[in-house]
Amino acid sequence: MNLHVSRIFVYPIKSCGAYETEEWQLESYGFQYDRNWAVVSATGVCMTQMEEPKLCLVRPYVDLQKGTMTLVYAENKDEVPMVVSLNTKHGDTKKTGKICWGGSLEGIDCGDEVAEWLSWNLDRPGLRLIRCTGRNPPVVNNYGKLDPKVLGANQCQYLLTTKSTLKWLQQEMENEITEIDEDSLLFRFRGNFLISGNNLPAYAELTWDQLDIGGVKFQFDSGCERCKMVNIDQDTSESIYKPLSILAQHKWQGKSIFGIYMKREDIQKCKIRVGQKCTVIKKKN
Repeated sequence: MNLHVSRIFVYPIKSCGAYETEEWQLESYGFQYDRNWAVVSATGVCMTQMEEPKLCLVRPYVDLQKGTMTLVYAENKDEVPMVVSLNTKHGDTKKTGKICWGGSLEGIDCGDEVAEWLSWNLDRPGLRLIRCTGRNPPVVNNYGKLDPKVLGANQCQYLLTTKSTLKWLQQEMENEITEIDEDSLLFRFRGNFLISGNNLPAYAELTWDQLDIGGVKFQFDSGCERCKMVNIDQDTSESIYKPLSILAQHKWQGKSIFGIYMKREDIQKCKIRVGQKCTVIKKKN
């Protein structure tokens, strides 16, 4: 099947835009800087696109050499970009943001300047940006055990999608709803890896138990159950051409699944790059 990594995405700020890269480092909690920041409302809640769809228009660009993350607001081309340090100083104000599935993210406030920039562009007074430092309580995995290796991600370290399943959904949408651009559809599902391969069946990823990507071993955690957020066009923030209605017609074990959560037990730092070979080490029984 010639499985390989065809695209890599990182989401530095939870529920904001994607940063696409050719190569990226893996840390103990997932991709370096993935979901390491969060936008917190004036009432102390971590914002997601369910509450504010326009978060997808906040686009981060990471410069590892300069140690900066530049934020651009896609709807306002005249707005001066905001530059945030990748290394928030110790001793800054601590902040906690409640998360929708219970518990909270703990972090360091990134200051007034970026807070005002976000509040202005999103037209929501009182927003703050925090650099996440911990999660309370830690995520409980499918085996009922605490998983300390998850920071700002919803459930698991990595989210993997396949091009074959994407193409299948694209065709289903064209048959029942409308034509839709492949990238426009892909971006709605906010995966870290897009895996491609010759003659790979749609939803084949749900049969994988262990996967080797470029010599790095990953363990299947669960299918990614989808919510109404996938209906949001990540280019416009509008809720149109709703793929969730298609997924609801093709449920897996009673759930609207697209993509799989993967985890890595090894905490050693290493890199993954586009083009690397993927091998299914073990399939599920």
